[in-house]
Amino acid sequence: MKVVVAGYGPVGQAVVSALENHPGDIDIFVDDPQKGFNFEPHSNLTPVDAVVISVATPALPDGRCDTSNVAAVLDKYYALNSDTKFLIKSAVDPLWLSCIHETANSLLDRHFNLTYCPEFLGGSNMHRDTTAEFMGQKFAIYGGDACRFWDELFRPVLPELKDVRYTTLEQAAFSKYVENCFLATKVTFFNEMYEIFNNCGFEGFDGMVEAITLDPRIGWSHTQVPGPDGKFGYGGHCFPKDMAALRTIAADVGQGSDLLDVVVELNEKHRYS
Repeated sequence: MKVVVAGYGPVGQAVVSALENHPGDIDIFVDDPQKGFNFEPHSNLTPVDAVVISVATPALPDGRCDTSNVAAVLDKYYALNSDTKFLIKSAVDPLWLSCIHETANSLLDRHFNLTYCPEFLGGSNMHRDTTAEFMGQKFAIYGGDACRFWDELFRPVLPELKDVRYTTLEQAAFSKYVENCFLATKVTFFNEMYEIFNNCGFEGFDGMVEAITLDPRIGWSHTQVPGPDGKFGYGGHCFPKDMAALRTIAADVGQGSDLLDVVVELNEKHRYS
């Protein structure tokens, strides 16, 4: 099987490193011209069976997610082999994803095989081992056309994997935003609690948090104030970007995002004041 990983950032590197440990007969190729990996699929007579898309999808000025890099990969490989299976791990607008999937399947005379798998690699520690983190994941979500194919491909290199869910394409893509925006909101909540606690003149906020996280409904993640980066509020790459994108999606469908709006406003205060 020939597998191409398009995009060699932290996610792409983790995917490649994991698949290099695969016990099956898999040839892995990296496609990222900006980083010196110039793979040309038409130069090899063997067709590409599967493409993992982990290219950058930066935020546009209006908060929307720039999906042009993802679209370019889809165009490049589908044009050569309509049987190629695509797995998108880049963050993309679920409305856009649903649209291109439906449009392709209705206008083309061949099926457009597309699956989405949200990636939740942590972004708070710049020195983290992303390969170990990727291979240590305990759950996975696959949504779309070939969930079982991708699950069976990755399962041998994910020894800690316990729970897997197959969903629709839209459910999987939306889940990426829901999880990151929920965690950003959780960070903001605990920053607010930190301020109230300290203004009461109390000491030992961390001890209080450690006590309440005994309740599994709360959990320990994203309760640390300041955060792992030593700063208040949330920052990094994913949370601000995904909060902006989900607020834009809400606006596109005529739905308010009052809670998210307040969270962003409060984070500005916590992070930068």
